[in-house]
Amino acid sequence: MNNQALASLGNIFVEPKTALQDIRTHISWFLYPLIISTVLIIAFTVWYYATVDIGWLANQMTAALGDKYSSDQLEQIRQNFTRTRFIVGSAVFIPISIIALSLLQALYLFLVSKIGGYEEQSYGRWFNFSVWTGFPMILSTIASGITYLFSSHQVTYYTLDITSLNTLLFHLPLNNHMMGVAASLHLTTFWILALMIFGFAQWNKLRLGKSTIIVLAPWVIIYALIIIIKLA
Repeated sequence: MNNQALASLGNIFVEPKTALQDIRTHISWFLYPLIISTVLIIAFTVWYYATVDIGWLANQMTAALGDKYSSDQLEQIRQNFTRTRFIVGSAVFIPISIIALSLLQALYLFLVSKIGGYEEQSYGRWFNFSVWTGFPMILSTIASGITYLFSSHQVTYYTLDITSLNTLLFHLPLNNHMMGVAASLHLTTFWILALMIFGFAQWNKLRLGKSTIIVLAPWVIIYALIIIIKLA
């Protein structure tokens, strides 16, 4: 592993200004946080689904569907909740979702910078930026793994996610239509947003206030729309 890239993996947590400056001219370094994040999340998820009481979990997830389906339909759905399906699905979905989110975030930052006439940055650099600023999410995965190590095998994936706002504050059950929203926001989410705000300002020589508005705008809009749809 490149020693400079290795140093940046640590600096993104303790000296983000240095890390964000170093990665700016090394587009290929995105591979380091991307591979580490993907492997770690897949490893934890596979470990969880390979060892959890799958019958208990299937019952919990089926019960969360409530009265939306008939008893026969619920039984059919429950039978489809198999260990192999969860493991294979996770191994395929996780890397795709991580890369897709980074690509979309990079596209937004690239277009905003170009339209705004800020300092010229290639799309590849913004993709690198998006992957690196998203790296702190591994702390949530590590925390979940440690929690599962000391938990029984009758525990949901969401319960293990101890850095999510749902686990920390709201405690919404699986059948609550707002649970997914609360569970998708973590303490590390705010860390990531802070890194993006700081990094976007640094790369484009902007004030933090303007950078904050630009970075948070799509997040606020997307979550507002989701909440409106959920409450409708």
